Amino acid sequence: MKKKFILAIIIIVLVVLFGTWPLSILGKVFDWFAIAFKWLASALNFFGWNGIL
Repeated sequence: MKKKFILAIIIIVLVVLFGTWPLSILGKVFDWFAIAFKWLASALNFFGWNGIL
């Protein structure tokens, strides 16, 4: 709990000090991860079942 609170405070301070460009860069990085995971999921889905469960 305390660790999450400190992390939230650090993020707020960084946004105030540096603006929102670090968050936009972080958003772009997560977008690249999403593209990579979608590609991996489609590559592993060779039977077309999308998982049995």
